[in-house]
Amino acid sequence: MNVETAAGLFVLALLVGVYGSIIGAGGGFLMVSGLVLFFDLGGATAVGTSVITTLFVQAVGAYTYDRSGMVDRQTARWFVIGAIPVSFLSAAWLASRIPQRAFDLIIGFLLIALAVFVVFGPSPGRSDGAVKEPKVMALTGSGALIGVLSGALGVGAGLVTVPLIARLQQLSAHRAAATTTLIGASSGLAAAVGHALAGNPRWSFAPFVIVGAVIGGRIGALSAGKLSAQTVLVLLAGGLVMAGVPLVLRGL
Repeated sequence: MNVETAAGLFVLALLVGVYGSIIGAGGGFLMVSGLVLFFDLGGATAVGTSVITTLFVQAVGAYTYDRSGMVDRQTARWFVIGAIPVSFLSAAWLASRIPQRAFDLIIGFLLIALAVFVVFGPSPGRSDGAVKEPKVMALTGSGALIGVLSGALGVGAGLVTVPLIARLQQLSAHRAAATTTLIGASSGLAAAVGHALAGNPRWSFAPFVIVGAVIGGRIGALSAGKLSAQTVLVLLAGGLVMAGVPLVLRGL
């Protein structure tokens, strides 16, 4: 690997780490898109490499949030029961079977659809602070659906899970985001194992993207609380569109 490639990987991961921390959605979708568009990786290879990278960021976040008492462990427990096996199977078997053109179109349109949802979707209701009994079937089924998206495509874990569990369990946005880091770390570990067994990750890229993402995540965390909700919304929707549109054009 030449110096330019190593530096490019580090910068991409650094930017993704900063961005993901600010918007509270991990940034995996941006990592996958960047690896496909700028480093010409195939879909399964990009997802496998991204999953390995974001696993470290999610694990650090989950540990930090759990120590502060912000994680709703019951919600996370039932969600990952559905997510873990499906994430593993989707990573190990499904990801490498998606043709590259289909991958570009699926993930591109999915990101654009998520941008529309972010801008026009209903806001979750406010939490009254009371602990809600977990909706077991809904959480487990939702976990299985997210497992397919995160395992095979490397997107959707944070973007979809945060508003989903906020609505299902009436969690505050901050508590839902904190709980999602534990969900993401757990299902991400299953997906990482699945991708590793399938030989999908580009291991030579891993040191540069992991270091960049961890440093970027720390930098982004310093700014996360200083931006208005409207600014975060614009950043999130803009990032989804900028990542999705080039993939759609590439796949057409």
